[in-house]
Amino acid sequence: MPLRTELTGNPDVVRLSASALDRRERDCPASAAAKAYPAMRPVVRDRRRYPPWASFPLGLVISALDFVEHDGYDPDVAAEMAVEESRDPVHRGVARWIRHACRTYVETSESLAAELAAEGVELHLDGRPRVVQHGTRGASAVEMRALTAWGRWYASPDGSVVEFRRLRLRRPTGRKSDHSTLAMAYVAAAGDRVVDPRDVYQAVPIPVEHGGVRPRRIRVVEMGLTDADARVLVDAAPEEVRQAYLDSVRPVAAGLLTDDRRAPGSDCAGCRLFGSCEALARTPGLLGLPGPGTHRRTWSVTTARQYQVCPAQSHLRDLHLPAEEAAGSAVRRGLLVHRWLETAHGRPRKRPCTLEDLPDPTGSFHGLAERMMNWDEYRQIWPYLVQHVDVCPLRGPGEVTAVIPEPGVAAYDSTADVVVVANPDLLRRVDGRLVYREQKTSLTDRGITAENALELVPQLALAVCLIAGGVFGDTAGTVELEQLTPVSGTVVELDAADPGVVAAARAVLAELAGPWHRDTAFRATPGPWCRFCPVSRWCGDASRADEGPFMTVDGLVIDPVTGEILESPGCTTSRVEAVTGALTGAEDDEPPF
Repeated sequence: MPLRTELTGNPDVVRLSASALDRRERDCPASAAAKAYPAMRPVVRDRRRYPPWASFPLGLVISALDFVEHDGYDPDVAAEMAVEESRDPVHRGVARWIRHACRTYVETSESLAAELAAEGVELHLDGRPRVVQHGTRGASAVEMRALTAWGRWYASPDGSVVEFRRLRLRRPTGRKSDHSTLAMAYVAAAGDRVVDPRDVYQAVPIPVEHGGVRPRRIRVVEMGLTDADARVLVDAAPEEVRQAYLDSVRPVAAGLLTDDRRAPGSDCAGCRLFGSCEALARTPGLLGLPGPGTHRRTWSVTTARQYQVCPAQSHLRDLHLPAEEAAGSAVRRGLLVHRWLETAHGRPRKRPCTLEDLPDPTGSFHGLAERMMNWDEYRQIWPYLVQHVDVCPLRGPGEVTAVIPEPGVAAYDSTADVVVVANPDLLRRVDGRLVYREQKTSLTDRGITAENALELVPQLALAVCLIAGGVFGDTAGTVELEQLTPVSGTVVELDAADPGVVAAARAVLAELAGPWHRDTAFRATPGPWCRFCPVSRWCGDASRADEGPFMTVDGLVIDPVTGEILESPGCTTSRVEAVTGALTGAEDDEPPF
């Protein structure tokens, strides 16, 4: 459906944020385009409910820094004031990170000031942002094109130097050539100061100050709020900035405004096109919950696993608070195996994997793996890939068609008011029948069978319910779990058209999603996993007990470094799988800021 048919109002008013030019692989282009038309509203109205807790930690950091830089408060005191004045409750873990972020910013800012002082440059906070806008107000219509940048603004007393600082949750990640970076620099170089910061997102056109000294030096700096680091991405004359913007960014910005491609996923819950988008499958009752929860939210099996281990962990990760990056061998092994399989199954000429694709790692290093990993990494995953050959989903039997490796899948449960997202390892059709495959690697056999697979691997329960709900067009299909160890490759199959299998799968999802769906406090559940929780740094309730290098959960000994079960293999439990999944699972998405 064309974008303009889903929105009504004045299409001649455009307000684009520079950060919108950051495009991640699974971002929805149409959702980003719809945000850029503030004078238009959805044709299909959708009553949006907002979370009953503070959901944008960066906004609270900005408030705290205002107290520091405007009013001279100590960073810790300023952070407490920002939390206390928040309209919505702030989780204890979020408040802890805000204090850290505020201190980190102040320390890094002092280092930047010292570097500039050596050049004879002094910068002061400029509380009024800049905006580039062009437009007219006629008798019956308004036309405006505005480019904005959200962050913190600084300028020298004479106005000759303007610096824009972009805040990053953890560390600087941008590059000078990024479209968003060049757009921010352009706003600093060509923009006018707004009269009232509140008008940036409300007034059309935005009232600005005219005249004054134009800057001769433009800086764009990314500030890490956790790792105390700053990266100067742009330090150039305005003429250079303008030319870079016109050459590289302006065509991209124009294309963004008209891009109508749909990519259902994590963007859906807050999208302006939600009520009319035909690309998002609608599956009432998908999670088996009786009614809506606190507000429209996004749920995945990763969410469920994190919540099963600790609600506080789930909440902090949902808000993208900086997490300690998992670095265990199982993490790396799983990512590399998935990457190799995605590449192999995505080859233009679809064919089964063979041993010829897997040269012996003791010999010359070549083949598919050479382009995506080093020799030592290939040596570690080679035994698993060899076991995959005999169970490769492209082997048949039967005619294999419509092969899609690692697709993004999203469905809306209107009963629960939840957008459910999934990332199958592979979708295909065998003799016309849909087959949904998940893949799992482990050092030893985990004892997962057709009888316990739905509970121990809830991705399979979700797959069954997605198929039964008609998300793929059919209401019948097969769900597979490919299990790889260094010495075996097996496949567990589940019939998604079997009423008993579907009922069992719905019960698994309801049990996992139900408590999360109703929760508003997200209290911590301390345990041995706290020592290895990626966000325990922000949790005042985390257990600090030293129990040695390993931890025991449900009687099973787990190596937190590798994520492997060391004792009693073949007797795993749902909670053990949740803990090991939290230890070895990678983030589904990079945070958008």
